[in-house]
Amino acid sequence: MIRNKKILTGLDHSQYEHPFDQKALKALEGTPGLNMAGNFITKYTIEKVYTVQYTGSNLKVTKENYPKIYEYLEYACQILDMPKMPDLYIQWGYNIKAFTVGSVNPIIILDSGLIDLCDDDEIMFIIGHECGHLKSNHMLYHMMAQVIHMVIDAIPFGSIAAAPLQYALYYWDRMSDFTADRAGLLCCQNKDAAIRGFMKMAGLPIKEFNNMNYQTFIQQAAEFKQLDYDAMNKVIKFISIADASHPWTVMRAAELLKWIKKGDFKELLINNHCLR
Repeated sequence: MIRNKKILTGLDHSQYEHPFDQKALKALEGTPGLNMAGNFITKYTIEKVYTVQYTGSNLKVTKENYPKIYEYLEYACQILDMPKMPDLYIQWGYNIKAFTVGSVNPIIILDSGLIDLCDDDEIMFIIGHECGHLKSNHMLYHMMAQVIHMVIDAIPFGSIAAAPLQYALYYWDRMSDFTADRAGLLCCQNKDAAIRGFMKMAGLPIKEFNNMNYQTFIQQAAEFKQLDYDAMNKVIKFISIADASHPWTVMRAAELLKWIKKGDFKELLINNHCLR
C-alpha cells in the first residue's frame, strides 16, 4: 500500500458528523426505555457473548501474521487520529462486507471477499467507515440496536412497550452510517474509490468490474435523491426501511456526494492540521 494520504491530526468527529445523525441521536436519547436497554446489555454481558463468538470462530489479523491486511487498519486509525486500534478479524464470506461489534473492547470483522474484490482505496473507505463508528462513539447504541429483540422478549408485552425505542434505535442506526461514510471518505481521500465501493456493495458482478460506469451510478443516486420532493415517495422510503439497520446503498452514495459537492470534505482536508 502506498501511504500517500493526509493525516488528520487533531480531527474530532463533530467536524464531519451528518446532521441526520445528530438529529436522530437527540431523538433517541429522549426515547423512554433507552437506559433499560443499556442495563440489559450490561447485566447479561451481551458484548462479551458477541466477542467470544467472533474471536472464537474467525481469523485474527496482526502485524506479524497478515501485515498487509493489518496495515489497512493501522493506516486508517492514523489518518483519523485514533490512538487506540481495535482488533481486526477476517471471516469467510465472499461479500464486500465489514461490521463492528462491541463498545468497550470493539472488534472489526471483514469478509474475506472484501480483501479479494476491492482495491486499496476501496478497502480504506470501508475500513474507515467502521473506524468512523468507533471514533463517533456509536457502538453502545449499535449494540442496543443489535439486541433490541432480546430486550423485547425479556419484558412483558415487550413488542408494544419497546416499539418506540426499537424504531428510534433503527432510525438512528441508519443515520449514523451517513457519518461513518464521511469518515470512510476521509480515510481513502478518493471520491471515485468510495463510489466504486458503493457500486460493488450494491451488487456489481465481478465480471463487470472492468466496465464500471461511475456516472450512471452517480446519476442514479441523484435521481433517487430527487424522489424526496414527492411526498408519497418519502412515505414509501420510510416504510421500506423502517426496521432496517442500514440505509440503502444508493441513498448513502447520494448523501456522500452531496457532502462532497457542498465543499465540506475538501475544506476539512485543507483546514485540518494535516501532515504528510
